[in-house]
Amino acid sequence: MFKFRCVLLFSLLMGSFVHADDAIPYEQQPGNIINEITLPLTKHTAAELAKIETGGKILSVEEQPNGDQLIFRVKVLHDNGKVKVHRIDRDSGHTLP
Repeated sequence: MFKFRCVLLFSLLMGSFVHADDAIPYEQQPGNIINEITLPLTKHTAAELAKIETGGKILSVEEQPNGDQLIFRVKVLHDNGKVKVHRIDRDSGHTLP
């Protein structure tokens, strides 16, 4: 009986330190908005993606053809006060250099 109580106490104490979600990156955990963005992107979803990735304020979103691709140019105001344009591929959702 004593061993059972020790094991139970140990498991209760360690339960607060060990989480199954710790091994999964935040973006891939269920319930995060980034998991709900579908491809191909729209202006709205490109803005959401940029906001999630940068944490900044979205100023504008423009579509720009790039060969056979469509790129979204998302202008973001960052926390440091700088404005940066992020280019996001419509079909893959990847940020371009």
